[in-house]
Amino acid sequence: MSARTTKPDDDYQNLVSEMGILRCRLESKSEALLILTGDLERCQSERDQYKLMADQLRDRYTMLKKRIQCWGPSLAGVYDVTGHRGTAEKSLAQLLCDMKEQNRKLQSETDGLRQKLQDVEEDNKLLRQYISERRNSLESDSCVPSLGALNDKQELVGELESLRAKCLLLERDLQAIFDEKEELVTARDAYRCKVERLNQQLNLALRGGGDYVPVDVDAVLAENRYLQEKIQLFQEEKSILATSLTKYKNIVEKKRGRGINAACISNKQIQQLLQCTSPDLNSANGDVRSLVSSLLESLSDKTVALNHQRKANKMLGKRITELESILKSNGSWKSPVSCPQKHSSDSMCNGLPDDSVCVEIEKREGTSVEASESGEAPRTVVIRGSQSRSSSSLVDDDDLTPELRLLISNAMQELNTEDDAQAAEREALASPDLNC
Repeated sequence: MSARTTKPDDDYQNLVSEMGILRCRLESKSEALLILTGDLERCQSERDQYKLMADQLRDRYTMLKKRIQCWGPSLAGVYDVTGHRGTAEKSLAQLLCDMKEQNRKLQSETDGLRQKLQDVEEDNKLLRQYISERRNSLESDSCVPSLGALNDKQELVGELESLRAKCLLLERDLQAIFDEKEELVTARDAYRCKVERLNQQLNLALRGGGDYVPVDVDAVLAENRYLQEKIQLFQEEKSILATSLTKYKNIVEKKRGRGINAACISNKQIQQLLQCTSPDLNSANGDVRSLVSSLLESLSDKTVALNHQRKANKMLGKRITELESILKSNGSWKSPVSCPQKHSSDSMCNGLPDDSVCVEIEKREGTSVEASESGEAPRTVVIRGSQSRSSSSLVDDDDLTPELRLLISNAMQELNTEDDAQAAEREALASPDLNC
């Protein structure tokens, strides 16, 4: 009896367990059916929405098409831009149509992206619900490693979502930068075409003909700068020449009314002058030597200045002859009226010596030649009279100190007295001979 009673109990328990398993399967199937019905309803609603959107887009397309057809023919005949690029551009209506088609494509892309975003958000919600359910179901179990793996997966999913958002932002920024670049390129092309067109119009307006050579503005500006610098240099040279000319004119005017009172003294006379036993010269021997050195230095300076002046006069003469030849070739030359009275003044102004000066120079050269034949080196000493001063003086009185002036005057007086004494002695010697 016990064996018989235990067998139905076991069967009953097996049936109960199978019934629980079937009940769980039924519940899972019912939940899956509910989920599928919800998905079906969502898909039906999306289908209806897409149908409505397609109908709206179709209606909008027909309206735009009718509106464009109502505009009439293309505006290509009016807006015919056969510019410097050499190609005819699209008409305004065609551009408008293209832009509208691009806008439609972009709107459709944005709608698709929004729909995808909604789908991804719903998938994320379902995934999170599933993860929360799994976590609740596995809380009673001792599978700690599996919970850790689920947490890691959840963190990875969150990181992936954040990275995806950053990537989308970067793509949008890159697209915006590309759009700005295209706008800048189009603006640059427009400005370049405008500059070329304006340059062409300016050249046409300035030249006034079809056969013209393009003007290189940079070369013209560089040449203008070079010519301005050259003009400044010429002006500076002109001012320098004017100052030197006024200086020479003043010197000539100062020396024009002065008489020439110079004499040639040999080395022996200079040595006698330096070795004179007068107390003044013995006391001022160093001053006399410094005077002689200063006189020699001034003489060298004057000779250098004279050489420079002669060179400048030669250059000016060459320039004048060139100008005369140019004027004669042009036919605008007029023969100058000869004026004998101004000959000497012109020669002095031009730095050339007068006839009297030439005679005096020849006399000095003759005396120097005689002195050189006698074995003495001639030296020119200027004798200043009380009334007139020499025009060929080597050192002006303004360049000397008052002590040197006194020294020179005393030396000249002593030389004059010595010459007078020698002449008196000669006369005294000659008078007894005559008496005899």
